[in-house]
Amino acid sequence: MIDRPKQVVALMEKMKAHLPIPAKPTDVLINSSVNISPSAEIEITDVMYLGDEGGICCALTISGQEENAVVVSLTHLRIQSNNPLSSDIRAYQALRIKKLARKH
Repeated sequence: MIDRPKQVVALMEKMKAHLPIPAKPTDVLINSSVNISPSAEIEITDVMYLGDEGGICCALTISGQEENAVVVSLTHLRIQSNNPLSSDIRAYQALRIKKLARKH
């Protein structure tokens, strides 16, 4: 098992209570097929859990691309350090990335 179910539920509840959440793309997301620039203004508008394989995923609104539906893994987003959820989100991201690296 990659994710800790109680951690996932608690984090998703906190995130839903704070929507929309401003975010920045990681280099992985910038270099993917999704057309997102490093300076793009991104807001997380919804969160969902796609099981242990997908983890916590986020529906995004991207400035200038509001007509496009974009859903990405929380691990591909950076949350500003002044956000009240930043430490919880970073803890989830770090643990998930570590476990994924061990699995593959």
